[in-house]
Amino acid sequence: MAGTLLGIGVLVLFKRFLASIDPEALHPAMIGVVILLVLLTGPTIGYMSMRLRQMTQRNRELEHTASHDGMTSLLNRSAFTGRVSEKLGEIGKLAGGRGAFLLVDADHFKRINDCHGHAMGDKALRRIAAELHAVSRTSDLIGRLGGEEFGLFLPDANMPAAEAAAERLREAIASMALAGPNGEPVALSVSIGGLFFRHQISFDEMFQQADRKLYEAKAKGRNRTEFEEYDPRPVLATAA
Repeated sequence: MAGTLLGIGVLVLFKRFLASIDPEALHPAMIGVVILLVLLTGPTIGYMSMRLRQMTQRNRELEHTASHDGMTSLLNRSAFTGRVSEKLGEIGKLAGGRGAFLLVDADHFKRINDCHGHAMGDKALRRIAAELHAVSRTSDLIGRLGGEEFGLFLPDANMPAAEAAAERLREAIASMALAGPNGEPVALSVSIGGLFFRHQISFDEMFQQADRKLYEAKAKGRNRTEFEEYDPRPVLATAA
């Protein structure tokens, strides 16, 4: 603001100066005023540009903080739900649209915290997040949904590919070599509820069906994947 006001003041003085200046000296005078304006406003414009870049970077950082989990850097539940819902809307509009969803839950996670400390539990969560990245594609969405529960959304994936990704994830986590504070081995495994779908489906319906399959995996002994193909369309009653 100071630079702008100063520039306006110089222009007002220059206007008055023109009324009394010798025409032969007009051109050098105009050059001198332009140089003076550049010297006066250049630092101000440079400072404003720097501040705008800083504000843009800060806004990006705030947006990332608001949408990502602080421990794992995955999408938080709110951001994951919103972005997956957008993808589901796009899939529902496509002929032959399809996708898959994996609901991943760490087995006996409370035991890890109780026996080996919360720092060990945090390390386990970060390792699970890393393995989720390892089995995912660039188009997939990964989120930490709360506690030791994670979600992996695979748009346009077929059922064999989604099942294979789930098994790679389960096997990689089960074979992890984790050591506790005193060097003791720490067992870590996950149970996975998987869902393959076609046609329009809401996030809540998709989550509920995957959660049902996750419950089956837990009930059958954990460290396993339960998967199904799900058709969200209502079943039409046949005429008698």
